[in-house]
Parts: sequence; C-alpha cells; structure tokens
Amino acid sequence: MASLLPGARVVKAFNALFAQYIAPDPRHEAGRQVLFLAGDDLDAKNTVKGLTSQFGFAPVDLGTLREGGRLIQLGGPLSGLHVLKQD
Repeated sequence: MASLLPGARVVKAFNALFAQYIAPDPRHEAGRQVLFLAGDDLDAKNTVKGLTSQFGFAPVDLGTLREGGRLIQLGGPLSGLHVLKQD
C-alpha cells in the first residue's frame, strides 16, 4: 500500500471492527472499545493512538504491519473481536 503513495505512512486500524462497534460512541459504562492497530512507523502509530484515544477508543498497538497486521486481518484471531477496556 505505502509503495503506491511515496512518502505515505501506513497504520492498519479499524478494519478489525464491525461497523456496528465503530458507529456509536466507543465509550460504554463498562469501558472503552478496544481498537487494535499495527504499523511500521512509530510516529504514525503514536498519532493514530492519540487521535483514536481522543475519539474515545482504547488503542492497543500490536506491533509491525507484518506481525500485528496478521492478527487483525480478516480471518485473523483478533478480527471482529469486540473488547472493552475497563477504565
């Protein structure tokens, strides 16, 4: 993906959640909706973590696109997993 856009920094996020969990407020009485993310650029991941945290999500960094990205790809063990982080 990044090779198609020179200078782009790619962070994989939101693709592991069903739309029904993205559309409403990610803050619930029991906690905040966990958002798994992965990427190779630490600064880009920190930007995404900061923004999504402001939106109300509880971002969880899974590491690189190769390793963490596999966990959240369609059919991966974390794909579609609805998890709340208790605050």
